[in-house]
Amino acid sequence: MKIKRILNNSAVIAEKSDGTEVILLGKGIAFNQKIGNLVDKAKIYKSFSPSSKIQRKNVIDTVHEIDPVYFELSQKICERLKREEGIRLTDSVYITLTDHLATSVERAQKGLYLSNKFLWDIKDYYPKEYSYGVWALKLLNHQFGVDFPEDEAAFIAVHLISGELGQDIDEFQRSMKFIREITKLVRHYFRIDLDNKTLNYKRFAVHLKFFWQRMMYETDKKPYGDLSKEILEVIKESDIDAYLCALKIKEYIRHQYN
Repeated sequence: MKIKRILNNSAVIAEKSDGTEVILLGKGIAFNQKIGNLVDKAKIYKSFSPSSKIQRKNVIDTVHEIDPVYFELSQKICERLKREEGIRLTDSVYITLTDHLATSVERAQKGLYLSNKFLWDIKDYYPKEYSYGVWALKLLNHQFGVDFPEDEAAFIAVHLISGELGQDIDEFQRSMKFIREITKLVRHYFRIDLDNKTLNYKRFAVHLKFFWQRMMYETDKKPYGDLSKEILEVIKESDIDAYLCALKIKEYIRHQYN
């Protein structure tokens, strides 16, 4: 690949052998280089192949405006999650997380910290991603001399989850609201406090997460397997309260989400 345009010392636009463009990030990748030189592949830590002019502009604007140190941090966070958990992330998360880290640190250095209304939901429903957010928070506090509260760990986790699911942040927040609403409905129906540390609660939360994804994104809404009338009758007889609660959930979803 040859350098077509230098964005800064850590970012270039390169041209591949087939003539297509790719945006490359790497510490010092453009240092002492000029247009037409071959790219040092050993220095590449992230590449982007934007699918549209808007996406290309967003990546270039972010590279121009944000200190490369935040790209390196974003890369470190994402790559650890991918390496240790075997999770695939969308390219867009590297840009959105980088922008978030830069903005958050800038605010923190002024003594401004944001609260996260989904903090407890994220801790409950996405403990794995939240744990990486906590690890990243410690990196930020140490490197920039700030003192982020745990809310920031949840913000970072949201970006990781968004990159994992291929959803934008607004869509993820809608899914969190859905899970919270259904859980609240169950609590009120049975007049109980659900212990979010139990295995049964975690299984319920997982079912709700996958149900949301299926409800919103799958065009084929065929049921998973056949639930015969006989089996349904057994369920109704063995736990009529659970069955009636499920009917309430069904009506709530039909009313709220058509």
